[in-house]
Amino acid sequence: MRYLKIIIPIIIVILIGIAIAISSDQEIIEEKVEIQWITSGPFQIEKNQYILGEKIFINVNNIPNDVNGEIIFLRPTNTPDELELEGISDDIIKTKTKYIGIKFDGTKKDNFNRYFEPKMHPYKGPCSIDGLVGEWVMVFSGTEYKPIFFEITNEMAPWYDKEHFDPVC
Repeated sequence: MRYLKIIIPIIIVILIGIAIAISSDQEIIEEKVEIQWITSGPFQIEKNQYILGEKIFINVNNIPNDVNGEIIFLRPTNTPDELELEGISDDIIKTKTKYIGIKFDGTKKDNFNRYFEPKMHPYKGPCSIDGLVGEWVMVFSGTEYKPIFFEITNEMAPWYDKEHFDPVC
């Protein structure tokens, strides 16, 4: 009985302390990240700037039945390929080289999502981060859709070690 006279006030004090802590005017700041999709026709990427090691997500929705071609990602280079792409001006591709291409055909599939991570490659290139950093362009060969420009910055993703970005050639 004596213990109850001690324990009950302790429990009441603890509960009052918890109630005060919960109802106090502590300001909780939530970082609300709003994604601003970059769009050209049915094609979208989630932002216009990425860091090294970050994945680029591509959403494609409602490709018309009469539209087919290839999404071509062009990376910066000092030695551009001699590309001839239908509907793409030479000014856009004169300082670029093809990194990857993704074919599409609205009669077969009108929606899809893909992602890729720009990386160095010892045989296909680029060999160093210099070939990744800079302005990239996403063009839509075989269509009239405008290109989407985006940038990869020289900042490295925190989930990779610095050695991950050492030259590979």
